[in-house]
Formats: sequence, structure tokens, C-alpha cells
Amino acid sequence: MTTTRVRGLDAARGLALVGMVVAHLDTRIDFDPGVLASWRHVGDGRAAVLFVVVAGFSLALATGGTTPHTGRRLADDRLAVFVRAAVLAGVGALLTALGTPVAVILGSYAVFFIVALPFLRSGPLVPLAVGTLLAVSGPLLVAAADRHLPELRLDAVGTLFVGFPYPALQWSGFLLVGLGLGRIRLRTFDLGTLTVTGLAAGVILHLLAVDVREQLLLDVPRSDGLVATALMAEHRSRNMIEGASALAIAVGVLALLVLITPHARNLLYPLEAAGRMALTLYVAHIVGYWAAIQADPALEQGSGPLAAWTLVIALAGASAWFTRFGRGPLEWALHRVVVATTGSGAR
Repeated sequence: MTTTRVRGLDAARGLALVGMVVAHLDTRIDFDPGVLASWRHVGDGRAAVLFVVVAGFSLALATGGTTPHTGRRLADDRLAVFVRAAVLAGVGALLTALGTPVAVILGSYAVFFIVALPFLRSGPLVPLAVGTLLAVSGPLLVAAADRHLPELRLDAVGTLFVGFPYPALQWSGFLLVGLGLGRIRLRTFDLGTLTVTGLAAGVILHLLAVDVREQLLLDVPRSDGLVATALMAEHRSRNMIEGASALAIAVGVLALLVLITPHARNLLYPLEAAGRMALTLYVAHIVGYWAAIQADPALEQGSGPLAAWTLVIALAGASAWFTRFGRGPLEWALHRVVVATTGSGAR
């Protein structure tokens, strides 16, 4: 698959990676706007949503951009996506086996790509519509599955679709929204509109979710239904309004970075570099975390200095790496696997 690089996309991926590293390695603090120390955790969960939306946008670019591939090229694209998904699932299984407190996303990430395969030939409307529907209604679908099909959680594949924190019934929607956005020829005005609308809607929806949750908790007799139970949850994979908020913020942040990065005079280069080797850095920070826990088990509870030093090393290392190399090490290895298994279709 060929990929057209969009300035700002790598920066968004890099920013998402930064948020995920903080969420994984830092001392566990729930975000509270009134607590200054918790602001470094504002990206908890939301960073992963941004990561998946960016993946969908990148997938659109790799499969034709605003003009989706057809025929043999589409078949090659689908095979390449399937191979990448299989490799990511394997790497995710290995990282999970390390036993760190991190909820490794790569296995679920692979499923999101498989779900996207039927949409690769679509224009923007279908993936945007289906993606938004899944992203918003996914928590309710998962809750219904829990209530009526509890056996799904006993099955490895079923768990990927309904298990937390990344149920594919919802999170595939985030990737599809990114795919739909990548099919649109976005102008400066469009990016500005998406930025303002996405960020404003995300904040308003979060405040609405908090208010609804508080009202329902005060009215216990009316709070035992499927919808009410979902709305009382705080996590975006359990609460429809929080899911919509996370999606809106991800779209707003992505649009903002695509809008400003070309004009930032390389001030965002460390984020861009980290985004270009996100797989390598994601794997490295989990392996490094595992090694740190072996040396000091107390670090399993998280450490601010550990998270900070990990980010410094990651951003500086990525910036230095691309002065000599064109791909991150794991990105290069994954590319070679795809080329070897798909032949001339992966260019």
C-alpha cells in the first residue's frame, strides 16, 4: 500500500502516544478539573481514542485517500491490512504475556482493522455514519450483550468485541470515523470548523455526562435500566455520552494539528517523529515498564518520574532516529513482513 503523508497526522499520533504513556506509567490519578495535579491525566482514555481515529485516517490515505482503490489494488490493500492486523495481534499477545498493569491495545487494534475491511471501497459517508453510530451506541450494545449473551466473555474472540477497556463493538467506530475523515478533501476552513466544533462539543458532552450521572445517582429507583446503568458509568466504553465526547475531542485535536503543524516551523517535530515510530515506542515503553517493575515492584503503582523520563527518551530518541533512518525499527520490520507476504501489491 502506498501512503500519502499529511503534516499533522504524525503529530496527532505522537500526542496520542504521549497521553497513553502518561496513562500507563504515571501515578494513578483520576482527572478532576479542580485538581491541578490531575491535569496531566486529562488524556487518559481520550489519547487512545485519538490514536485509533488517527489510525483510521492513515488507513484511508493508504487505500486511495479521497479516491478509494478498486479492483486489484483494493484486493492488495485488504491483504496488507489483514497481514498487519495479524502481526499486531501477535505482538499484542506477547506484550500482554509480560503481565504489566497496562491494558495492551494492539490485539483489539488488530480487530478494528479487520472490521474496517468491508469499508475500504466506500466514500466518506458510510464509514462516518456507521462509525459514529458504533462509537456512540457501542456502550449500550456492550451492556446489552453482557446482559443477554454473557457467554461472549468466555470466548477469546467475543471478549475482543465486548470486553473492556477496548470493546470492538464501540472502538471500531472510532477507527471508521477516522477512515471517513480521510476520504474527505479537507480545506483550511473545514479543519478550522472541525477543530472548534469538535473541541467545544467534546467539552460540553463531558459536562453533560457528569450532570446526567449525578442526577441518576440521586434518583436510584429510576437508575436500574440498561440505558440508565450505562449513563451512570464514568468510562467512555460504558457511557454513550462520554464515548461521543471522546470522539469529538479526538476529531477536534486531529483537525487542529493537521491545521497548525505545517505552520509550526518544526516546533512539533519531536511529536511528529514519535508519531512516525509509534509502534516501536509503544512496544518499547511497555517492555521498559516491565523491566522497571522487575527491578522495583513498587513501580507497578505508577511513577511520575518514570513516565517523564520515558517521554524524554522517546521524544529525543525518535527525533535523532529520523536524522539517519526513514522508518522506525518495528515499522521497518512490519513493512518487510507485509511486502514479503503480499508481493508487489505493497509498495
